[in-house]
Amino acid sequence: MYQPIHESVAVAGVYEQGRFRPVKFRWQKRLFQIQEICSVHDFRDGTVQKRRFSVLANQTVFLLEFDRRQESWMLEEIWIEN
Repeated sequence: MYQPIHESVAVAGVYEQGRFRPVKFRWQKRLFQIQEICSVHDFRDGTVQKRRFSVLANQTVFLLEFDRRQESWMLEEIWIEN
């Protein structure tokens, strides 16, 4: 199940064919290398355009969200196995 986090993170990535691809992120003083991007979803939160990346890092799925207005990143959720 997903565990809500909603904490600010730093994300680094590359541009490929005009689109940003995250390659790593820092959360709670730990660096996570992204092994796979599982999905990308653009949506609107009111008037704010956002993009969500579901990524696999360290055998865990993370949901990263980019706010285009503030140009900021949030870690929204983590998949936790029971």
